[in-house]
Amino acid sequence: MARYKLLAGLGNPGKKYAKTRHNLGFMVLDYLADRNGRKFKSGKGKWKEARLELDGKEIWAIMPQTYMNLSGQAVAEFCNYLKIEPEEVLVVCDDINLPLGKIRIRDSGSAGGHNGLKDIIESLGSDRFSRIRLGIDLPPEGEPSEAYVLKPFGEKDQKIVKEMIENAVRAASMVISEGVTAAQNEYN
Repeated sequence: MARYKLLAGLGNPGKKYAKTRHNLGFMVLDYLADRNGRKFKSGKGKWKEARLELDGKEIWAIMPQTYMNLSGQAVAEFCNYLKIEPEEVLVVCDDINLPLGKIRIRDSGSAGGHNGLKDIIESLGSDRFSRIRLGIDLPPEGEPSEAYVLKPFGEKDQKIVKEMIENAVRAASMVISEGVTAAQNEYN
């Protein structure tokens, strides 16, 4: 079982994007930081950072401040800075190909059309990092996905989103303490 050292939540920086579908990774880390009584602060690179506790284990958490499609720059720079291997990284992000509220956990694999994951794979030179993908559903017919992911969740979706964020934190805790397979059995 990998010993995780980094939890990276993906999103776009700035208040304009704070509550958008594409910022679910940031939302999960913000929720976790609140639970820990911690705040994210500017790091030495293109990220915000915090030391957080998950299931009794301390872990670094970062939010890249590069915009989604360049997330790999911040993740790779942080990993190089602290000598973290790809296998020691857990990424949390949205997934347009999953129904709203669904969680999918993987220990490696392709980007699956997600540009943030694609950039992390390219920047790390490896797809051997774990990821928790959070379903945001497909856009309504005729709406471009690029516009859809940058919109906030609707009022009727708030309860599902809140539960998904809470489940994502529990899933991340399980990945870190018990491994990917245990978390997959519980949440996939």
